[in-house]
Amino acid sequence: MFETVINLKPESEWRPGMTLDTLIQEMDRALQFPGVPNAWTMPIKARTDMLATGIRTPVGIKVIGQDLKVIERLAREIEVVVRNVPGTSSAFAERIMGGYYLDIEPDRRELARYGLMIGDVQ
Repeated sequence: MFETVINLKPESEWRPGMTLDTLIQEMDRALQFPGVPNAWTMPIKARTDMLATGIRTPVGIKVIGQDLKVIERLAREIEVVVRNVPGTSSAFAERIMGGYYLDIEPDRRELARYGLMIGDVQ
């Protein structure tokens, strides 16, 4: 995720017939990055939404589970349905990418042998 702030000219200087909705449509057509959805909102509103929901938009759906393939499939299905809900300006399911994880379980007995506390290792 990254954030760009665009300072707009006063509406009196906009092209004739330009509205906020048409401006957003034009910017959306011009600015597309693979895997990054556009969320056109005011900076303070974006911060408030992020604090309240964990995402940069006022409405979001989180799909949680154990199987990444199932989560992604369900999220894409939800994306298709939500896209057709009246008033929806955009719907995008984040593409899940697996990762490599290393779980380290300290051996407390061996730590004690060297005079280390669990907090030292963490």
